[in-house]
Amino acid sequence: MTALQTAAARLTTGTQHLTRRAGERATTWVRAGRRDDLEGWRAALGCIVRAALLAGGLWLLWRAVRAAPALMLLLVPAGLLAAWRAGHPHKAGKEPAPAPAADTPAPTGEGPAAGLTVDQIRTLLHAAFGTDDQAHITALADRLTEATGRAWTAADIRAAAEAAGARVERGVRMPGRSPSTGIRRHTLPTPSPTPPPEPVAGVVVAGQEPATRAATATATPPSTADQEGRERGFRIVQDETNPHRHHVISATSNPR
Repeated sequence: MTALQTAAARLTTGTQHLTRRAGERATTWVRAGRRDDLEGWRAALGCIVRAALLAGGLWLLWRAVRAAPALMLLLVPAGLLAAWRAGHPHKAGKEPAPAPAADTPAPTGEGPAAGLTVDQIRTLLHAAFGTDDQAHITALADRLTEATGRAWTAADIRAAAEAAGARVERGVRMPGRSPSTGIRRHTLPTPSPTPPPEPVAGVVVAGQEPATRAATATATPPSTADQEGRERGFRIVQDETNPHRHHVISATSNPR
């Protein structure tokens, strides 16, 4: 590839990156105008106004260029310079980091999430969302503090979100609150289901008759993870509807 072809490829790549980035930022800005405390067209009125402002700005720019074509002498070099910088191999080659594996331990530290696996952190964060699709990091910190009995700060939520593979964004809305920094639920990976255990001697497989009556079955002692969780302010319990799934809940709660 000649030097001219290399330069053209860099400009093309940079232009694609700039276009995608501008589209993502414009979409995020327009979506941030939605009111969660309203319903129907009133909730989307802010999005409509912001989209109209963007369209109006582009129309005014087009009219300015039509009225004064000399503006292109400034716009074109600025666009080429931006595309050249965005098309740098070190920048263009960056790919989003893959989501961490479910059984990956969280970074060690003194925070409340220290020692938990990524899957357990995802379970905690999903539970903290409740019925909300997006929540501020301060609200998530308050909810987890109340649920686990351990003090969670905004920095702890940021660290937990990074470990779980979620994105902390600006412009997140909650009912009755101004937009602030938070997490949208769709950016948080769901906890992976626990695979069924391998069949071993003395264990009844689905579809077979039990070898002993239920009255003769012995209680299973709590696992090491559950014992450790009780000491740290939470505990891991088995899902009543799905025996292959577990939940992280507060050790002080008393489920009925």
